[in-house]
Amino acid sequence: MANISKSLQALLENIYADDQVSKQEFLQLQEESDRRWDKVVDELGADNTLLSFQKAMDVAMHLLYLSVEHVKAQELTDLGEAIVKDAVIAQVEAIRAGSELSLKALKVGKNTP
Repeated sequence: MANISKSLQALLENIYADDQVSKQEFLQLQEESDRRWDKVVDELGADNTLLSFQKAMDVAMHLLYLSVEHVKAQELTDLGEAIVKDAVIAQVEAIRAGSELSLKALKVGKNTP
């Protein structure tokens, strides 16, 4: 995983300490992530791509919630539930891997291939 700030590391360790995430903890992390992204926008300007990325993350999270609500209304077997959980985790891991790949391109100073 990419290097992260000590304050973010401490927040994540606190949230995941009991292997459960409460709604309050999720909202706290979402607020913190928005605050940190606002700093990026403040530093680099209100570029449409930067603003759209943050909104897309909010939309993706909402669509995940709606998808799970839809699935909950279905009559799932144990296997069906396992398939859904596995698929959600795969989607989230694809975002995580993509972020790692993207951050490799980030360098201070002139970026060279």
